[in-house]
Amino acid sequence: MLRIVNLEEIHGLLLRLPSLVDELERKEAHAMGNVREWLVSLERVLESNRLPLAGNIAVLRGGLDSALMGVIPAGIEFHGRASSRKIREAAAAEMLKRASDLVSAAIQGDGSRIDEAERVARQLIAIASFKGLIPTNRPEGDAIENVKAAWSAMQADPEIGQGAAHLVGLVGPHDALIVLDRGITRDVWGR
Repeated sequence: MLRIVNLEEIHGLLLRLPSLVDELERKEAHAMGNVREWLVSLERVLESNRLPLAGNIAVLRGGLDSALMGVIPAGIEFHGRASSRKIREAAAAEMLKRASDLVSAAIQGDGSRIDEAERVARQLIAIASFKGLIPTNRPEGDAIENVKAAWSAMQADPEIGQGAAHLVGLVGPHDALIVLDRGITRDVWGR
């Protein structure tokens, strides 16, 4: 189970894909190096999150390294002559696609879980606001302490305590505060 901050770190890497593809399309000199650097970064992030998928990304990086030396990766076919430049560019594009597909599939469940937590939090915030458990104006003082106070009131309320427990069950106590902070800031204090 990935925490929100870790999932967002992976999403940040996936958001770099369009610029990498653009570099490949423009045939920029540093495109291959940037693709390799991206694979290394992705591998490190996955490894630091203890996801075995890091090994798959390492294999893709190895396939890119082989292509940089002229080896045509499995699954890539050419019409006409396969120059070393064509091999490198095709391999880089293919490794980006494979990495993206693998990572997107691996984090899909965590993304759905966090989306569900945000939906539950939004409902809890609406009820808590209606009941007066969340002040309508941002209180003075430490922002996280204000969210913690609202969270404690929500957990203690007999009508919404079960929803609060469900939120903790979805994302854990730390990420529940993150989801609530974002939701309260957006829906209550951001108006």
